Amino acid sequence: MSAPVFITLGPKGTCHENALLRYLEFQGLNDAQVELVSDFNEGLERVHGESNAFLIQCSAHPDVHVVTERYRQEVYVVDTFMYPAKEMALLVRTDAEDPKTLGVVPAALGYPDLTRWETVVEEPANPIVARELLAGKYEAGVTLAEYAEEHPDALRILERYGEVDTTWIVYGRRRRYKGEVIGHRIPWLFTAEPVPV
Repeated sequence: MSAPVFITLGPKGTCHENALLRYLEFQGLNDAQVELVSDFNEGLERVHGESNAFLIQCSAHPDVHVVTERYRQEVYVVDTFMYPAKEMALLVRTDAEDPKTLGVVPAALGYPDLTRWETVVEEPANPIVARELLAGKYEAGVTLAEYAEEHPDALRILERYGEVDTTWIVYGRRRRYKGEVIGHRIPWLFTAEPVPV
């Protein structure tokens, strides 16, 4: 059998790509192929058509219900894991004194106070928000903090949101659920006991 193909949201540099690479490392899947797609519908179609393809999606993504439901008898949730998203921030162009326009991905709409913006433009991925912010499409953007560090003359950080622990969903063609809960037993989590070492 050929090496598994793992598909997630691109372009390069997304939180999705970062989480996928950590997951593959955790699973010891050194020979897996990684492919980045522009939207999850494309990724879902690939998994539906290929028996050895898997899709990784953040549980905060607004299309989770579509991916979970479209081929519900053929593409299944086969795993989940926790891993923080990259550090997010509200970035502002250094030449914008009173920014009025904001770029943001739908999964990050909970970070900023949206009432302060005259125009909010939704984009499909954080690298696209950064690219369009640098190009002047809008004056501010909620995206990865690293872009302000890469472009200190063009961008400044107005608000830091930090890394947020989140869950990631792995989809595939072989159903794992057999009638019992699939998860980790972590009873200390529900007590006042310190975290075990």
